[in-house]
Amino acid sequence: MSHPDWSKLAEQKIAAVRAAQVEWAALPIQTRIEKLNAAKLAILARGEELAQLISDETRKPLAEAYSAEVLAIGDIFGYWLRKGPDLLKPRKGDVPSLEMPGKKAWIERVPRGVVVCISPWNFPVQLPMRTVAPTLLAGNGLILKPSEVTPKSGAWLVARIREVIGPVIDVMEGDGAAGAALIEAMPDAVVFTGSTRTGRKVGVMCAERGIPCEQELGGKDCAVVLADADLDRTATGVAWGIVSNAGQNCSGIERVAVAAQIAPQFIPLLVKKLQETAKDVPELVTPMQRRIVIEQIEEAIARGAQVLTGGLPIGDAPIPPTLLTKVPRDAMAWKDESFGPIAVLEVHTSEEELITAANDTRYGLGNSVWGHNTDHATDVARRVVSGMVWINNHSFSAALADLPWVGTGDSGTGMTNSPDVLHLLTRPRLYVVDSNKDLEPWWYPYGPKLLDLMRVLVSRQQTGGLGATLRTLSALKARMKEIKS
Repeated sequence: MSHPDWSKLAEQKIAAVRAAQVEWAALPIQTRIEKLNAAKLAILARGEELAQLISDETRKPLAEAYSAEVLAIGDIFGYWLRKGPDLLKPRKGDVPSLEMPGKKAWIERVPRGVVVCISPWNFPVQLPMRTVAPTLLAGNGLILKPSEVTPKSGAWLVARIREVIGPVIDVMEGDGAAGAALIEAMPDAVVFTGSTRTGRKVGVMCAERGIPCEQELGGKDCAVVLADADLDRTATGVAWGIVSNAGQNCSGIERVAVAAQIAPQFIPLLVKKLQETAKDVPELVTPMQRRIVIEQIEEAIARGAQVLTGGLPIGDAPIPPTLLTKVPRDAMAWKDESFGPIAVLEVHTSEEELITAANDTRYGLGNSVWGHNTDHATDVARRVVSGMVWINNHSFSAALADLPWVGTGDSGTGMTNSPDVLHLLTRPRLYVVDSNKDLEPWWYPYGPKLLDLMRVLVSRQQTGGLGATLRTLSALKARMKEIKS
C-alpha cells in the first residue's frame, strides 16, 4: 500500500487519537473495564470470521489461527480486565516519620498518552493484542500499524474495538514508511515487534526524539535434549516447535542440541515426527522468506551438511519440515534467524557442550531444556542465556498475559506481557502532602546544630536501635531551638 503523504496522515491520526485519549483517560477504570469487556465479547462472537481471515492472510491452518490467535484475545483481555485495577492503583510512598513528620506521599501510574504499536505478520492478532489490552486499560490511546503483508487481520481487530470504545484506537495500514511517519509524528511511546535490523532503526528513531520504546526482536532458539529426556514426548514437542506456524515464529526451535547417550534413539524419532507433520505445514507467507530459507538450506548442503529429512522443496511446493546436521557454526542456517520449518541438530557428549551450543548465538529470546529430572533440567536452564527458558515444552507461554515475553542480545531487551510492561505504557507521578506547621530542620538559616543533626542521622543509619533514635530526637530538638532563636 502506498500513500501520497504518510507524514500528514500520521499527524492527523495521532492528533485525533490524542484528543479522544483525554476523555478516555478521564473515565473511571471500572467504566473502561466494562467497555473493553464488551469489545472482547464482540470480537469473540465473530471468532470464526476472524480465524478464517487470519488463516487466509497467513496460510496457517484454521486450528492454529484459533489456538494461537483467537483464543489469545479472551485470555489477554481477561487477564488485564481482572488484574489491571490492582496493578494500576496508587501505592503509598514510604516517608520516614521521625525525620520528616507530617508528610505523606503516594504514587499514581498515569497513562503515557498515545502509544504506537508496530506489529509483524506472523501473528497478526495475538502480538498486537499483548499491547492493545494493557495500553487501553491504562487510559492510553493506541494506533496499530499492522504489517503490510497481513493488513486485514489487524484492521479487523481495531475496527471491532473501535466500534465499542470509540476513536481512542485507530489503525494505519502501510509499509515501513507508514511506521516511520508515525514515529516522526511524536507519539508518547512505541512498541515494536519484528526483525532485529528494523528494530534497531526504530530504536534509533525513538531515541533521537526522546520517545520510550520497547523492541521485541528475532530469535534462534535451541532445544537442549538431556540424556534422561522422555523420548516420545520430547520428539513430538521439539517437532512442533520447529514447524508450528511453518516455523515463522521468533521463538521457534531452529537449533537442537542432543545428548549423545540418547541420540541413536532420539534422532530417528524426531525425523519421523517431522515427516508426519509435513501435510500440516503450509507455504511461507512471503516469497522473500521462502528465498531466505532455501538459501540457508542450499548453503548448508554445499558446505557439507547432511539432510536428515526434508531439504529443498520440489518446484513450487512448500518447504518441507527440514532437519540438518553437520552444519558449520558459521553457516547461515546455524547463526542467522531462519523463520521457516527448518532446524539444525548437533550431538554432544557432555552437558557442558550442550550448554555451550545453546549459547553459541547472538540472539537470546527463548530456549528449552528437556529432561525427566525437572530439578536438574532447571539447573541446566539457569546456565542458558536467554530471556525465557521452558522446561519440557517450548514457546507456548506467548499468550499468557502474566508471563513476560522478553529477550536479550540481538533479540532485544523489550518485552510484552506481564505487569512489567506498565513501565512503558504508564509513567509514575508522585504526590507529596505536607501538613507540618514547623520550619524544616534542613531549611535556612544554617547553623552548627544542623551539622550536628546530620552527623547523628548518619550514625543512626549505621547503628540503629533505641539509643540512636533518642539521640536523633535530641539533635532534632536542638536544631529546631536553633532555628527559632
